[in-house]
Amino acid sequence: MKLLQKKLSEFNLPQIFKKKGIYSFYHSIESGQDTVVRLNGREVLMFGSNSYLGLTNHPKLKDAAQQAINKYGTGASGSRLMNGNLDL
Repeated sequence: MKLLQKKLSEFNLPQIFKKKGIYSFYHSIESGQDTVVRLNGREVLMFGSNSYLGLTNHPKLKDAAQQAINKYGTGASGSRLMNGNLDL
């Protein structure tokens, strides 16, 4: 039984796939979200983004987000039930 447990603990598919460069989950994107992103030092097309309208980097939206952060901070600091809503 100990041998089986030892072998099972060594069998880690994510680690094996990462070593081979074929692990397809949880990549670190090194740039802002856009149609093209930097991934592992290379520019690649982004097909998995929710920003299908390309609004992620729109100057007016970024400015509005910055104004909201300046006014409200970065979060509601609690549940809606206990703390209410922000007047956005």
